[in-house]
Amino acid sequence: MLKNYFVVALRHLVRHKLFSVLNIFCLAIGITLTMLIGAYVVTEQNVNASLRNIDQQYHIKSKWKSENMGMEIITFSPLAKTLKEEYPHLIENYYRFDPARAIVSVDDKHFRVGIAIGDTTFPSMYGFELVHGDQDTPFLNDQSAVVTESFAMQFFGRKDIVNEVISIQTPRDGRIIDFTVTGVLGELPYNNSITNFTGRPYQVFIPMHNNQYFQPDGDKGDNWNNTNMVNMVELKKGISPAEVETALAQLLGKYQPLHTRGKIEAQLEDVKGYYLKKDNEAVGKMIVTLLSIAAFILLMTIINFVNIHIGTSSYRLKEIGLRKVFGGLKLQIVSQHLLEALILTCISLLLSLVAYELLSPIFSQLLGTRMDPVWKFSVDNWPFLVFVVLIVSILSGVYPAFTLSSLSIIQAAKGKLSSIGGRTSLRKGLLITQFSLAIITFICALTISRQVSYFFDKDLGYSKEQLLVVSSLPRQWDSTGVVKMESIKEELLQTPNVKAATLSYDIPDGAFLSYGNVYPQGSDNFVSMLTMSGDADFAEVFGLTMIEGTFLKPENGNNVRGRVVLNEAAVKALGWTSAVGETIRLQSNGADYSLTVAGVVKDFHYGSMQATVQPLLFADVNEPYARVYRYFSIKVGTSDLSTTINDLKKKCGMLLPESGFEYTFMDDRFQSMYTSELQLKTASDIATILMLVIMLLGIFGIVSFSLSSRTREIAIRKVVGAKAINIVMLFAKDYAKQILIANIIAWPLAFVISNYWLQSYAYRVDQNITPFISAAGTMLTAAFMLIAVQCYKAAVANPVKDLKSE
Repeated sequence: MLKNYFVVALRHLVRHKLFSVLNIFCLAIGITLTMLIGAYVVTEQNVNASLRNIDQQYHIKSKWKSENMGMEIITFSPLAKTLKEEYPHLIENYYRFDPARAIVSVDDKHFRVGIAIGDTTFPSMYGFELVHGDQDTPFLNDQSAVVTESFAMQFFGRKDIVNEVISIQTPRDGRIIDFTVTGVLGELPYNNSITNFTGRPYQVFIPMHNNQYFQPDGDKGDNWNNTNMVNMVELKKGISPAEVETALAQLLGKYQPLHTRGKIEAQLEDVKGYYLKKDNEAVGKMIVTLLSIAAFILLMTIINFVNIHIGTSSYRLKEIGLRKVFGGLKLQIVSQHLLEALILTCISLLLSLVAYELLSPIFSQLLGTRMDPVWKFSVDNWPFLVFVVLIVSILSGVYPAFTLSSLSIIQAAKGKLSSIGGRTSLRKGLLITQFSLAIITFICALTISRQVSYFFDKDLGYSKEQLLVVSSLPRQWDSTGVVKMESIKEELLQTPNVKAATLSYDIPDGAFLSYGNVYPQGSDNFVSMLTMSGDADFAEVFGLTMIEGTFLKPENGNNVRGRVVLNEAAVKALGWTSAVGETIRLQSNGADYSLTVAGVVKDFHYGSMQATVQPLLFADVNEPYARVYRYFSIKVGTSDLSTTINDLKKKCGMLLPESGFEYTFMDDRFQSMYTSELQLKTASDIATILMLVIMLLGIFGIVSFSLSSRTREIAIRKVVGAKAINIVMLFAKDYAKQILIANIIAWPLAFVISNYWLQSYAYRVDQNITPFISAAGTMLTAAFMLIAVQCYKAAVANPVKDLKSE
């Protein structure tokens, strides 16, 4: 019996090649995209899942009383260690680290790499394996270093580099400290939130104990005034986060310094879900969006399948009638049609597997992830594929299977569909649903595109064009180091095609900024502000606009200390109308500084437009509290850029021989702030195109069947005088009504979805009618052109021939 089902199914598919190909192609599109999105979702949700005891791993984050007082991801340096020491019944293990980037040298190779200065517990706590070195004692002493395989290959060209020496420049006094490599980590879990916590992967891990990178005084991470360290803890089995948070509150009440009391709380966040939640839940939102797209496209392919089956059902009626006459049971007829749907879906799956292999590298690059090839699918992937195939098969075949099998023997034998109530209504309803989904996706894609364009077209308050940012600076963070960097800057300014340059710790690229509390003179009420540091040329290089005063310009050739520049938001937050000459008190890292406002700069976007511009204080890089730097930002001319870069590289090689030459352009850094939005824009554009293709293929199949079943009607209309345009309009107006109804349904839904997405941005485009009109016009035009082409061929055919063929 089963063999007979297969024979009949294959015979039917071959006999109706056009409709079989349409169904297979549409299903293949839907399944391929579902596989790609499914692989992305599985990969992203499994980030951190391979870490040891992941369900017990937590990150201690800071919850500040108000904005701009501090960062969430860092907290008091001794917190995790003290928690383990005083509450050993709650904590199994802990790991703290200070993320940094420094120039590492091996012979004549110099690169700036990510460094984690922390406790030596991290390999065992998270299950990271060493491919070289002793797994039980990865750090032999305070001058040991554990590195990644990629670091080993970058500097040595081989992986086994145990006992090799690497040199790291310190930021305090410019000294170079040697570390001996005692371990090489194997391949780390993709994008894990330990060795890639801040988004920049760490390649070198050195002990915190007595380290001389940040702490020349030998501080072991016991300084409660230091709130700049990442703290991780592993809870004992059976311990709840609430119990630990109670203990954290008790520790803060006991140990935290006076200047933070009442301003900060400590909370736990699970490491397992950290990746999905960070950056305003960018990855989580992407997952939800892509899953919605996959569901929409799968639903559209199923609708196409059902619609074509409804249209071609009259071909099967006599077959069904004869089966019933010869004793065929309803269950057998249902099984026949469901098997046909399963065969089509399985053929589509085979095509999808090939398409997945071809497209997965492209999608991996597009979405910034890693998608496993088919032969590396885990045991979780294949059940998912089987589930998709079965669901698609059942949903696609259930209508024709149960509806056609319900016909009476007489009606089926006569080939009549009159007893199938609502067949036309159902087909139209499904088409309207399909049109609505496509229109919603189209409108949302246009809204996303407008918002992304808004990011790049909006006046940022600064100029990012032709700005080259050099990051390979030796960090001697003292007055001598600043003077040295300023003299090197003057040398760089002598390079042809270099217009201006500035030395700074911060640039407007959305990276972490410092924080401080600002008190107006004579007031005990403070305003929390972001703080930036740089030299007096920063405003000129970045094209900032001064509202009043000057931007830290020297007076009589000498720099004047104790001056700062505020932005408009800071002046407003302080309740002033004019700020130049006003005196403020800055509280930073437990110390107070009396400062004078020298100028006010127009608000500029130093970070993503998801947040409003916050109060900002800009200090001179040579002030004692701001004596840190990371970048040379160089304004270059538009002509012969490659020569200019080569000249700068040569000059930096002479002036900074042990630093290398690493650079980016400011517009690239700006673009990197909106990576998730650009990925979403591309994904939505692809989804829109695919939905239009599926919709048009569905229309093509349905119209093709309608034309073949109404050949005599078209011929009679032509005989009695109907013109080709009349025939075209006869079919077009019916679909025009359905598209109109689809727009009425889709527009409110698209507005709500688009508006919800836009609400996550403090600066956003206003909703207007343009995307809605564009979507409706495009859908109507595409459908009409396809229908017109098909109908015109039938309309110009010889009516006599058509009447004879009937």
